[in-house]
Amino acid sequence: MKGLAFIQYFAHRTSGADKDLWQTLTAHLHGVADIAASFASQFHAESWGRLAGMLHDAGKFSVAFQRRLNGSPFLVDHATAGAQYIQVLWKDDRNRFYLFLAYCIAGHHTGLADFGNDAGDERCLARRLLKPIDPFREAMEEHLPGITDKPPAFPHPPGMHAGMQFSMFVRMIFSCLVDADSLDTQRYADPAKARLRAYQPSVSELLPRYKRYMETNFSNPRTWIDKIRAELLEECLRQADGEPGIYSLTLPTGSGKTLISLGFALYHASRHPRLRRIVYVIPYTSIIEQTAKKFGEVLGTEHVLEHHSNVQHDLDEEADDTLEEHRRMRRKLAMAAENWDFPIVVTTNVQFFESLFSNKRSRCRKLHNLANSIIVLDEAQLMNGEFYKPCLHALEELSRHYGATVVLSTATQPDIRPLFTKPVSVREMISDLPLRFEQFRRVSLESMGHTDYDLLTERISRDRQALCIVNTRKAARTLYTKIRTSINTESVFHLSARMCAHHRKRKLEQIYDRLDRGLPCILVSTQLIECGVDIDFPVVYRELAGLDSIAQAVGRCNRNGTSPRSTAYVFETSETLRTGWFGLTANASAKTLKLFAQDPLSLEALQHYFKELYFYQTLGEKGGRYDRTDKYGILSMLDEHARKLSFPFETVSRAFRLIQTDAQPVIVGYDDASRKQLEALPNATEFTDILRKLQSYVVQLYPNEFAAFLKAGEIVEVREGVYRLLNPDRWYDEDIGIRPFSEKFHAEEVHDS
Repeated sequence: MKGLAFIQYFAHRTSGADKDLWQTLTAHLHGVADIAASFASQFHAESWGRLAGMLHDAGKFSVAFQRRLNGSPFLVDHATAGAQYIQVLWKDDRNRFYLFLAYCIAGHHTGLADFGNDAGDERCLARRLLKPIDPFREAMEEHLPGITDKPPAFPHPPGMHAGMQFSMFVRMIFSCLVDADSLDTQRYADPAKARLRAYQPSVSELLPRYKRYMETNFSNPRTWIDKIRAELLEECLRQADGEPGIYSLTLPTGSGKTLISLGFALYHASRHPRLRRIVYVIPYTSIIEQTAKKFGEVLGTEHVLEHHSNVQHDLDEEADDTLEEHRRMRRKLAMAAENWDFPIVVTTNVQFFESLFSNKRSRCRKLHNLANSIIVLDEAQLMNGEFYKPCLHALEELSRHYGATVVLSTATQPDIRPLFTKPVSVREMISDLPLRFEQFRRVSLESMGHTDYDLLTERISRDRQALCIVNTRKAARTLYTKIRTSINTESVFHLSARMCAHHRKRKLEQIYDRLDRGLPCILVSTQLIECGVDIDFPVVYRELAGLDSIAQAVGRCNRNGTSPRSTAYVFETSETLRTGWFGLTANASAKTLKLFAQDPLSLEALQHYFKELYFYQTLGEKGGRYDRTDKYGILSMLDEHARKLSFPFETVSRAFRLIQTDAQPVIVGYDDASRKQLEALPNATEFTDILRKLQSYVVQLYPNEFAAFLKAGEIVEVREGVYRLLNPDRWYDEDIGIRPFSEKFHAEEVHDS
């Protein structure tokens, strides 16, 4: 009788019956194990990655699964087998280390589950570990001899927060496994596509490009601001010799933080060869394109991955002679977005942090590539909010145990140390902050107190060029309409998230042109204009908000120092929000502005603001204490289960939503290109590329208004879960974007995103 070792087992098959072309199971398991081990070696967990890879498809050694490959219609759970095997092999009364691998193996298709309990949901790991499964063990041990009967040593010493440390380790091993599984499968199923994941230069190899760019564009400072920017750059580059860790780059608005932080990251990587990539994290999707474009200009677009909800990896239809090269590059970028295997990644707070707390295979796949990376948080103070503390602890864990350097880049840096229970080292790059803030003091800030839209309209209408930033889409529409009616000119503009990204980009181009030519230009915008948009108005008005947001708004005033001193104004109306997170920041600002009326943007004022904000964030009802920096108790959920490693991964993933909204995306046929893609979408067999091209034509509508449009037949579903605005000529306005469905919805809309 033949031994089991002489029976061939397969992992994947082709559409044909020739089994010589099928991928053997041992080849797949060894391939995944090798890749996962290589990934995990970046954080000293090579043996953990190898075991996860070797056991993840152990259930495919069952007869039932092999029948499935041969055409059986019955589904087979092949993911539970390896998790059960490692539990039997390692479980004892002293440790539960088997769970590190059990979560990853059981969830490598469906995602990391809650541990739960024996009587819990069928998806929970506790139930999965007791689930009857098809026999596999004898065949597996014949083909994979030598699986260790003892768990490897845990590779990291105790950290800041046990729950964060252990749950992050699980996510990292999970990331190594699912990325390795995808890559090995792609290598077998589509080798031509796999070859597109070609060699990328190291980050340090891009440094000469940065040097050439800076020498070409900034070697001869022409203005006093240019000279100070050069001094700041030199000071920050000296810090690049420091060891990997957490750095703070606190610079006034207009000082060139983007290029300075990029320079620090490139020089830092050249000093520390283990550092593999730069991940640049930006608060708003609406302005991310500008940063990615600048990095592409400096380093070459072929080395910069832009990853966010509006990204397009488009063909240049005009470049006929290089069309195939554009196709290849687009496919390469699309694949790099899956796992961030790229030298420079530009992404958003939402994409970055929600991935760190996700349980989903697709979201977690990239995480292992954060190990030994330089992570730059642009306008880091905007993390401050209901998830601030878990975000900070995740960054600290990446720095402590995964070799990452974290740069908190901002003009208004809060002191993060009180949010940690143990001392944390944050190295400030700038030695004399008061001097630098004084040097860039180009704008005085004055309070207008309470006003109304009529008085505000009258005042702004007297300005030749002015920017007014408000908190809500409703306020932006109302004020824009009043000003446009008052002066009846095409020099008045509106920007908000009711306009698709492509539309906003075109409007900004018109605004830049008018400002450059000295033409009249008044812009009413929501806060999406505040971060990353290099725009310069002689006067700025800002509705009361957080002092950090007000400082960002002031940074759009006299940005290039063309006037000796300009003035920005803070105002409040009867509709200014004083509830929720907006209310917390507004209340803290109001107190600070009153106390520091002579110098409301001084370092002392900003420090007082954040201290006040922390007080509000920990003040509960009836005088109790309530930590709003971790409103949903993410750290508590993780810490509660750290000792038994019984983590609620799925629960945490559902709770961690930086944008708490159920807004529905709607595609707008804004121009000929988008309308052409929309017409092709319903019947397209390969529609992923079409949807990618249409992402910059999306507007998010809040649920009630979306439902009203849908009920009226003005929004239609063109594919499952994909909706379009049916009559853009009627509903999409060139000035304000999607018109409110009714006055009722105009009155109810109180947020922008």
